Amino acid sequence: PWNYRCPGCSRLTCSLPCVQAHKRRTACSGKRPRTVPVALAQFDGNQLLSDYNLLEETSQVRESAHRLLDGFGCGFEGRHGAQLLPWLSFLGKAAERRGVRLAVQT
Repeated sequence: PWNYRCPGCSRLTCSLPCVQAHKRRTACSGKRPRTVPVALAQFDGNQLLSDYNLLEETSQVRESAHRLLDGFGCGFEGRHGAQLLPWLSFLGKAAERRGVRLAVQT
């Protein structure tokens, strides 16, 4: 009898050895894709916790990026107010003097 459902691909398995064999055979991670929408009927406390953890991790990565940019001496004021690194600004000005339009995405 099927006792377990793989969160990654919804395959039914009966025991831990079957789960391990499934992962080896199909290269399935066994983890639910975190950005895939979940039907409201299937949304439970575990889904809520998973979504919350994803938001927390995203916030941590954002804060880490801010600290990294601050360490390079350039502030980060959002997409439209971001400042370029000094050497990148120098490169843009040199290109401008030569009549080259250089587009830098920050």
